[in-house]
Amino acid sequence: MHAADPRHQRLIAVLAPLLARTCPQDGGGYGDAYELRLTAEEVEDLGGLALLRSALRAAARTLGWSRLETYGVDTAGGTVAGVVDRRQVPDESADAVDRHRQARMRAAVEMVARNTADGVRRAVPGSGTLTAQEFRAALADRG
Repeated sequence: MHAADPRHQRLIAVLAPLLARTCPQDGGGYGDAYELRLTAEEVEDLGGLALLRSALRAAARTLGWSRLETYGVDTAGGTVAGVVDRRQVPDESADAVDRHRQARMRAAVEMVARNTADGVRRAVPGSGTLTAQEFRAALADRG
């Protein structure tokens, strides 16, 4: 349905490397997720939520994410869309994936604590705010 749309192919080309970066280097390509928080206008310009979700699925499949889940919802504050790798992590990658997830959670908790302590708002590593900025930059680079 969306495969013939050139916007779909462009999104896959932009999203695949961003998804790959969410996985731990020594994790065999397993075990993570990617979420975007965009304005409704941005999503409409990209071709709509259905096309964005389709591109997320296709980009994840190029990385071997054969068992995955996508989601997307329009909210008053914009649109949230993402993809989650639901494959069973093999034993040889499990420790790396677990360490990676723990490190991300620890970084998020530490950033929230810093924000609370000094009242300065900072983006949490891996947050939808940062992934949206990276996505917009990657999209602009693709022209």
